[in-house]
Amino acid sequence: MKPPSPSEELAGHQDRYDAPRMRAKLSSRIFGRVLEYHERVGSTNDVILDLAAQAAPHGTVCLADEQSAGRGRRGYGWFSPPGCGIWTSVLLRPRLSAARTPPLTLCAAAAVARVLEEAAGVSVEIKWPNDLLMGGRKVAGILAESRVVSGDEPVIVIGMGINVNHTREQFPDELSASATSLRIESGRPVGRAELFLAILASVESAYGHYLESGPSSLLAEVDDRLAWRGLPVEADSPAGAAGHVSHIDEEGGLVLDRQDGGPLVIRSGSIRLLRLRNHARP
Repeated sequence: MKPPSPSEELAGHQDRYDAPRMRAKLSSRIFGRVLEYHERVGSTNDVILDLAAQAAPHGTVCLADEQSAGRGRRGYGWFSPPGCGIWTSVLLRPRLSAARTPPLTLCAAAAVARVLEEAAGVSVEIKWPNDLLMGGRKVAGILAESRVVSGDEPVIVIGMGINVNHTREQFPDELSASATSLRIESGRPVGRAELFLAILASVESAYGHYLESGPSSLLAEVDDRLAWRGLPVEADSPAGAAGHVSHIDEEGGLVLDRQDGGPLVIRSGSIRLLRLRNHARP
């Protein structure tokens, strides 16, 4: 897969989506074949959940130029201005047991990381459980949400927020130390439409591999990209748990090494660097 090239029409930090053209250029077999494009929504995850309740098919995608209420994990907002990022969600109707669904977020992160790294020429790390980092700053986040929308069939929505062509000046003060974009890291703008299509194809391929072969190889890729390895962190679940980041286990849990005990596996929640306790949240 060739990295998406900057569009000649890019001016400043903005380029515009052409939904009919994107539909015509889809290389994914299922993801995005039903594509809902909106100039502005509250949250693409919410749009997909509404569509799921109306029997939208597996692989339905919502893409928006702007989100007014984009969100990350644990209720944090996601800065989603118009003209410079990819704000998108895909509907999954997986025939999986509940025990097999937790690794999906990390598997999607691995699929997105490949594309961003190729597009920007900058290495991408994955901060457990759902953030993608360039140069130690957040460039993308993955939010997976599960719902039962009709009968007893659960659906999963994979939401992706990717900072593509933001300039440093665009980020609000509270994000200036912790957020970045492909443009900032690579020194050049990237065409959002081409990047979006490449991401859909990569996530679809990873999902198919997950269903066929399980998450082992994808989680190994996440482990290869694991951020903060060897650094001291504190987890919020269980509260107060702390240790040094070691590796990702075979089920997607984060293993911490503790000086006063054996390894501790974190299955949910989030982590923070202990040395950043009094600074901006990474």
